[in-house]
Amino acid sequence: MKNLDDYLSTSDELFNTNAQYWYFEFSGHKKPNTKKPFEVFVQALYEVYFLIQDNLNKPFRCIETINSISDRSGFNEDEKLILVDKVLGILSNHPEQEEHRKVLIQLIDFRNDLSPYIDDPEIQNHNLHFDFEAIKTQLTTIEPPTEKHSFLMNILFDYSAKAYEIDELEHQFYESMGFVQWIKTELSRCEYEQSIETATTTPKTKTVFKLSDKKGAKTDLIRVLNALYELRFFNKTDGQIPSKELFMKQAGEFFGSDLSKYHANLSQALKNQPLEVNLRIFEDMKQATQNAHYQTKTK
Repeated sequence: MKNLDDYLSTSDELFNTNAQYWYFEFSGHKKPNTKKPFEVFVQALYEVYFLIQDNLNKPFRCIETINSISDRSGFNEDEKLILVDKVLGILSNHPEQEEHRKVLIQLIDFRNDLSPYIDDPEIQNHNLHFDFEAIKTQLTTIEPPTEKHSFLMNILFDYSAKAYEIDELEHQFYESMGFVQWIKTELSRCEYEQSIETATTTPKTKTVFKLSDKKGAKTDLIRVLNALYELRFFNKTDGQIPSKELFMKQAGEFFGSDLSKYHANLSQALKNQPLEVNLRIFEDMKQATQNAHYQTKTK
């Protein structure tokens, strides 16, 4: 391309917009520290950016291309840095950022090798929105996992809320430090600690019931519970149908009886006993209901 308008009318509107704003930087008071004309830089940006779009799974090739184009353009290290920062600025705001993540991570590492963020005068003199080291130190002073979780979630919410206030260089600095990834990892740790704490400190509800010593009571209870389960009398609190194993386990705890071998008990009863024996408990229940019905009518 030779005409500057060509760089503002590509098929990629994100590139077009960034190229135009970059032109304003070169022609304004924020001109990058270089004597080379804008045309040289926008040509290099064009080649690098569109090569990346065609090679999202080849981050090392993208780095090689930046080095090659920088050499061909006669860039010194500072000018190469100008190019890399612009590429990072576009990719970090790309609507399909997840697809660009592999290249983005490699570019941030490459940029940090060119000029470590921590030594960058712009970072040193920058009024950063988040003090990573202070946040890590503060987290060590919080003990309950629930409070740690709340602290970290608020940091993450603040980071998202201030995204538009944070400039490209600061975003890149946080990315190079693994700031957001650290927060997410620590959140996972808190959730794990909470789950362990709940499992080890929450006592089982003390049962107030005991199954009678009546012969066949346990098998009859299993017959009744099995029928209720098959009739879909119970759901979990989230609306899902529980597995029969879970249902029997919970019911057994409530009635003070171990029903973990319910399947063997039920199978043996159905296989070895006649139908009328397996139905007897339901006939007894029918009779009990009839008695209650007639008693109510006579009152």
